[in-house]
Amino acid sequence: MKSKLKTLSSNIKLLRSLKSISQDEMASTIHLARSTYSTYETGAKVPDLQTIDALSALYGINFEDLVNRDLSRGILNRIYFDRENTALADILNDYQSLSTASKNLVMERIDTLLEREEIFFSEYLNREGKK
Repeated sequence: MKSKLKTLSSNIKLLRSLKSISQDEMASTIHLARSTYSTYETGAKVPDLQTIDALSALYGINFEDLVNRDLSRGILNRIYFDRENTALADILNDYQSLSTASKNLVMERIDTLLEREEIFFSEYLNREGKK
């Protein structure tokens, strides 16, 4: 049980950090006191099933994976420990050091670029289809 609690607490902290959400914001989102939420991330307390279900829904992750699977061993490990991805790891480290407002600006810019790319390829495929 202790290892499951450690996995759960690590996962919810990792997921919150990746979303650039403060403990206050997360606690408010799932209608808890920040101090209560903090005890879940430290592993001092086990969240009830309703809270775990709310977190899994919020992060779009399977309930069982949130509780049982060490998510830090996934894609981030591949990025940080694969020699071919050292530049990406540096970018992620820089991104993590930004303020929430700066992170939001970066994400807005990325969204804009992705929208433009989608429009470009859509127009390109239409032109190619007309030839």
